[in-house]
Amino acid sequence: MATLKILTARDIMTSPGIVVNPEMSVFTAIPILIKNNVTGCPVTSPDGMLLGILSELDCMKVIASDAFYADDYSNSDILVSRYMTGDCLTITAEMGIFRIANIFLEHTLRRIPVVEDEKLIGQVTRSDVLKGIQLMRKSKVRGKEYGAYGWPTSTLAP
Repeated sequence: MATLKILTARDIMTSPGIVVNPEMSVFTAIPILIKNNVTGCPVTSPDGMLLGILSELDCMKVIASDAFYADDYSNSDILVSRYMTGDCLTITAEMGIFRIANIFLEHTLRRIPVVEDEKLIGQVTRSDVLKGIQLMRKSKVRGKEYGAYGWPTSTLAP
């Protein structure tokens, strides 16, 4: 039987990762998402407290808002804090990869912030879980090899 080390969020998370601040204009945040090729990122306070997530979908809400179409709109009307998803699911650094995978299966999330004492320490994406699965698969330690069953490993005896 194979022995398998179960990876945790700490093992697979991206840290520190891309973050944006709540007082930033969404129009400033959009190029950050595009440049870093991410579909969203955590929103944090200056002291690292997790405040929410800003996703591509959240950014698209701007186009449907009155502020976008107003002649006198300013960036102060289109702040990340106004469009982000504030109440987001989080996990701890010790949570195992199997539970994390189940959370992704249960919810339509692409990323889950990892928090410690309410402060963001990283995030786990679906891709991180897939990479973790590959790593676990490659690092399986076999309990017994073919020769351990009493059969020769190199040649068969007549």
